[in-house]
Amino acid sequence: MKEFKQWHDEENNFYRQFKLYFSQCNINQEIMLSEILALTSDTAVEDFHQRGITFDVLKENGIAILTSRVAFRFHKMPKSNQTITLKTWEEASKGLQLTRSYELTDENGEVLVNGFSTWLLVNLENRRIMKPSTFTMRPEPTLTLPLKSLDCGKIGMPEEMQLLDERKIRFSDIDANGHMNNSRYATYIMDSLPEEFQNKTFTDLRLNYAHEAMLGDNLEIYGNLNAGENRIVIVGKQNGNVCFESELFYK
Repeated sequence: MKEFKQWHDEENNFYRQFKLYFSQCNINQEIMLSEILALTSDTAVEDFHQRGITFDVLKENGIAILTSRVAFRFHKMPKSNQTITLKTWEEASKGLQLTRSYELTDENGEVLVNGFSTWLLVNLENRRIMKPSTFTMRPEPTLTLPLKSLDCGKIGMPEEMQLLDERKIRFSDIDANGHMNNSRYATYIMDSLPEEFQNKTFTDLRLNYAHEAMLGDNLEIYGNLNAGENRIVIVGKQNGNVCFESELFYK
């Protein structure tokens, strides 16, 4: 049986090898978008964990690190039973946001997915955002490399949006930070799409988390399906407040 490894290199990049299983893939045997979000987020957490910055250590220091924005470019979707390597590294912070890059490759080193994410430091006592300079548990990263995906910037909202779905946040959506896990948003997005759009060949995903979704909240999911631009915009709202904004591009 093949052993899957995880390690840091001399430049402090963190790598994880793993096999994609049937349950992580969709009807086309391609990795689900929610699994991409889960694997990249979990790998970022494991990077810190290997350096002694565990969830419990952060909690003891009154800190949570929450995903703020993500952007991924899909060169070729990973498929069921593939062995892939996920590489991640921190880059210099931007404003109030920690930043991190990702690269997924196959067994031959071919790049399948590139990505970028931003994270917020949050004071657990008052839920206020903290400056990245206050996070002194590791050397502050200074690296800035050219983006290989779309930027994690603001998403332009079309004027016309139609209600596509309504979802209640349930127990299985909630993680140890007390809100809906960031990967679950991709599930809601895909489930809200009409069938003819669910099987598109997606090239890019951007997702901005605007407001925490909590247990028992009801999300109204609105969308704009722009066939002319090959662009889908999906927005989730709770009591009129935006919880998330997202856009998908497809071929």
